[in-house]
Amino acid sequence: MFDELERLRDVKELFALLQHYQQAGEADRQAWQDRLIAMEGVEARQLVKLHGELLAYGWLEQNTGATPALRAGTAAHCYRITPAGIRALKQVRTQQMQVA
Repeated sequence: MFDELERLRDVKELFALLQHYQQAGEADRQAWQDRLIAMEGVEARQLVKLHGELLAYGWLEQNTGATPALRAGTAAHCYRITPAGIRALKQVRTQQMQVA
């Protein structure tokens, strides 16, 4: 059986990406965040897959409607973490603390 939380715990890049959107949205949970277009140690193609995975799990929400004017080199205001994403991060952190 596939366990999304296990995957979030085991794939550090997936965890780091979701954590990025959590931290970016701390000041205003309703605000849309710019898409992270580069991540240290992760190829662009893999980063696309990681974003897709977070969307598929319902941990990241995509803004496909009201986006601002295009800016070169960015995908502005297109993602934000969902309440389910915040819960998933908390659950994984709790599991990691219990193991440590």
